[in-house]
Amino acid sequence: MNIHDISFTSLGLVVLDEIRLPHINPLTDILGGSGAYATLGARLFLPHPRSHSLGWMIHVGNDFPKPIEDRLQSWDVALVIERESNEPSTRGLLEYKDTTFGPKEFKYTTPILAIQDSSLKNTPLLTSRTYHYLETPQNITSRLSSLLALRQKAGAAERPLIIWEPAPFSCKVDNLQSCLDAARMVDVFSPNHLELAALFGQSRPVVVDKHKIESQALRFLDSGVGPNGKGTVVVRVGEHGCFIIARDMSPIWLPPFYRYRPGDKPDAKVVDPTGAGNTFLGAFAAGYLQTGSIVEAGCYGSVGASFALEQVGMPEMSNDREGELWNGTNVLSRLQEYRKTIGLPDIHR
Repeated sequence: MNIHDISFTSLGLVVLDEIRLPHINPLTDILGGSGAYATLGARLFLPHPRSHSLGWMIHVGNDFPKPIEDRLQSWDVALVIERESNEPSTRGLLEYKDTTFGPKEFKYTTPILAIQDSSLKNTPLLTSRTYHYLETPQNITSRLSSLLALRQKAGAAERPLIIWEPAPFSCKVDNLQSCLDAARMVDVFSPNHLELAALFGQSRPVVVDKHKIESQALRFLDSGVGPNGKGTVVVRVGEHGCFIIARDMSPIWLPPFYRYRPGDKPDAKVVDPTGAGNTFLGAFAAGYLQTGSIVEAGCYGSVGASFALEQVGMPEMSNDREGELWNGTNVLSRLQEYRKTIGLPDIHR
């Protein structure tokens, strides 16, 4: 593949967050949003010059901070910036109930500047091999139809890989059938366990019930995921890892990179879980494109998510003689460590 061909593009939002915790001064202009974190996940496994194959379109307002834009440019990706001169950037307020980054509430404080599929026209992002969406079941159906029509007009006949995480607010029992229908159009359907439970009318579970997660994921698989039924369900379960199920593989649970037993304190490096699920999916996509293995992709996702957990906002990228470092760590070394820890050192290489 030419390194300038686009391998992954997230069409999720970029949001400037204000984060409030009790008795602490608010943190402002924290880069977030599903699009930002999913792009981070893929970027972790696409070091320069392969980073040029990572597409990223952001829709910003007249107040988008220059230091953040400079940071995004430093990631050396195929960045396309759509600017609004008379509107503010998408902003959100994230309020935590305590200082453990646990219970929280989120709301948008400005109108949402979303990416329109038509904006991809005449950009290399229109021929991306993979797209990531966070959408309602109703919108994912119409957006995919629009995207595929645009690609066909541009001569991009090959169908891209579609990764869909359902918008959290749309995960309710009234939308279960709509989600089952929409899942047939995507290649990877990935709710978290709370969203999955809500789709089946289950109240927020206090304790993770792996058997129930498995049966709910199987309901989607039996209904059909992907145009030919060969898609994958990936349920992201926070500190319990992820559950992956597809028709052509045995179901598998993969642990998170940072693990602790019930009653233990979380690892000191785990600071803020915000965005870890989106990061997982970007890294998952990079892993699948590089290896062709769903299980291997899950390993990439688990490792990618670990970098999102280590700070508020985005990890720091730097370089040493051996290449890129994120938070001072070589990403592939962490992946190798993870494989060894779970007993899969040579999996699908």
